[in-house]
Amino acid sequence: MSRRLSLLALTALALACAGPAAAAVCQRWSAPVKVAAIDPKVINEASGIGVSRLFPGRLYHHNDSGAGPVFYVTEAAGGNLKTVTLTIPKPGDTEDMAIGKCAGAKSCLYFGDIGDNGSSRKNGVRFNIVAEMASYAETESPLRVVHASYPDGPHNTEGFAIHPNGDLYLLTKVSPPGIVQVFKLTRAQLAVADGSMQTFTEVGRFDLLALMAADGPRPAPATSGLGANGRPTVTSFDISPDGKRALILTYRGAVELAFDFAKPLPPQAQWKAGRDFRVIETAVLPQSEAIAYEPGGWSFLYDSESPGSPAESPIYRQACEKRR
Repeated sequence: MSRRLSLLALTALALACAGPAAAAVCQRWSAPVKVAAIDPKVINEASGIGVSRLFPGRLYHHNDSGAGPVFYVTEAAGGNLKTVTLTIPKPGDTEDMAIGKCAGAKSCLYFGDIGDNGSSRKNGVRFNIVAEMASYAETESPLRVVHASYPDGPHNTEGFAIHPNGDLYLLTKVSPPGIVQVFKLTRAQLAVADGSMQTFTEVGRFDLLALMAADGPRPAPATSGLGANGRPTVTSFDISPDGKRALILTYRGAVELAFDFAKPLPPQAQWKAGRDFRVIETAVLPQSEAIAYEPGGWSFLYDSESPGSPAESPIYRQACEKRR
């Protein structure tokens, strides 16, 4: 064999042994585009959004604290809205929702009664799990209600997501300022149906304030509410359909991470902007608290807790225009 052929063979062998390339964040996101509008008399404090993979063209929504045990189903453009009431006590503060695997159904909606502005909930938090169905009656019973508590005391939280393996990951909002704790409930814990208290496991921490500063300065948005002070607190969270990336929504934009949460997070000092994380400039909205990847994993939807105009509650979309 010639030297040239030998080198080519060694190169091919090295590439084969190297395996697939490491995950990386999207290199360039599109500008925000308004793609839907919902009746603000119904969705007036949007705090969670879900994009169905089982039923294409369907969205799920819920309101923030003070709302009853209710969720909403719409078409992709926001029309044909249906209200579904769950046969559970009124939630304390439902802050986010996710869609994913579950025991007992092909796909489930997870509604997280996890809000705790005073970090004082003594009886833990709850996840109301509802099977995805082709159609819903006006009143439905949840498949399960899972109760959970933190190993180190109550936390104020607004974002969680379901990994493709069925585990649940939850991010604290502020604990202490800038530091985000990552907690996990396993798929087995989420399958428990006897109402017993499950305990989260802490699996990591990172400094969100430093992360956003490291990716370059951003102008302070003209937001209201908690967003006015510029704190990059976690308001919603989602994991990509392949599990290799994640989205964090804050009042100062979104952040994409190129990490699989099912694996240990590397030390933050090793994270590289543009490869492991990227800050995404989103539409300036009164108080953004809901985000979700679309089924392909290279675009996402988000909306606002407060309507963007007297006539509608808008939903925005951004898509990846350049991958690594």
